[in-house]
Amino acid sequence: MRIAYVIAPDAKAGWNFAALMRANIVMASPLTAALATRWIEDGTGDSILRFIRTESAARQKLAAELLPPGLCQTDPLSFNLWMNLPAGWSRAAFAGQMRAVGIGVVTSDAFSVSSNPPEAARICLGGPTSRAELQSALTFMAHSLANSPAATSDIF
Repeated sequence: MRIAYVIAPDAKAGWNFAALMRANIVMASPLTAALATRWIEDGTGDSILRFIRTESAARQKLAAELLPPGLCQTDPLSFNLWMNLPAGWSRAAFAGQMRAVGIGVVTSDAFSVSSNPPEAARICLGGPTSRAELQSALTFMAHSLANSPAATSDIF
């Protein structure tokens, strides 16, 4: 569900904003707007937000426990983390080895405006459906990073 509520500073600004939104996206789905409004009014939205933040924090904690220290930058409420790869690892080798076992990562190329992106990747912690699946993926990732790319390519 994607919807946003905007409070304009005054009526004129609201009219202009509404006109621009209609020109760009036609309109929000009435069903989505009604559902989101009800969830905000009855507290369901707050409950969902608390659940998502709790789950995100638990997944971040798991990543901090399993991945090599000092490589990751993140926010405790994020479902992603940024990992600078250790010496010897290229982003292509890391992404290739992770994909070979079904772990998706996005290399720094997708986020860089430089012609020389860093040897890094974004790791999504929200993709696996369960914490057990995430733990398995992060354990494999940590094992791989503790070795050279050539040594871990023999695992699979």
